[in-house]
Order: sequence, then structure tokens, then C-alpha cells
Amino acid sequence: MPADPVMRARARLFLFRFEQEMFSHIEAIEKGTQKQAEKARTIIRDSLTQIAPVFTKQKHMLGDEFSMLDVAIAPLLWRLDYYGIQLPKQAAPLAKYAERLFSRPAFIDALTASEKVMRK
Repeated sequence: MPADPVMRARARLFLFRFEQEMFSHIEAIEKGTQKQAEKARTIIRDSLTQIAPVFTKQKHMLGDEFSMLDVAIAPLLWRLDYYGIQLPKQAAPLAKYAERLFSRPAFIDALTASEKVMRK
């Protein structure tokens, strides 16, 4: 967590939003009906598209420093293709950000064999 109380509050707010707006819909994609899965994909895609402009101005979620927010969102970004979520062109900054995360040696080392095959 950041040392600054304001940044800690922002980090907690981001984590809460991730959980409410994105992570909570993963089960519908994995185990729900086709209609539920499509609705969940749309919600996740729209939520990610909303945060994409952040990465035109900064390198990571909370600025130039790598933080737990980057760690929290990385697995979802890695699985987008696997879940059938296609990001629009407006989310290009997010896609570049994701590639930066995926190129980190620690991220690559943390992947399991089944996770490695999730992405083309």
C-alpha cells in the first residue's frame, strides 16, 4: 500500500471497484448461461474501457510506481482472450499497459502451465 493516506484511499477505492465492476462477473462467464456470460463480458469490457484513458497519462494504475493495483488487475487482463472479451480501439492504452505488465519477469515466473496456455 502507498505511504500517503490519500493514495491508500484511492488504492482501496480502485480495489473495491475492481471487485464490484469486474471480478464479481467472472463466475457468470465461467459457469453461467450464455446470456449471463455475454452480459458479464459486456460489463467487464465497458469497465476496462472506462479506465483505459488513465494509461495515456501514467505508466501504472497509481502513477509511475508499480503497486498492488497492477498486481490485482493483471490476471484479468491476461485472461481476456480466454474469457472472450474483446476490447474496443478506445482501450488501446490499456492493452499497451497490459503488455508492460506481462513482460515483467515476476509475472512470467508466477504463471502456471494452465495459465500460460490461456493467452495466444
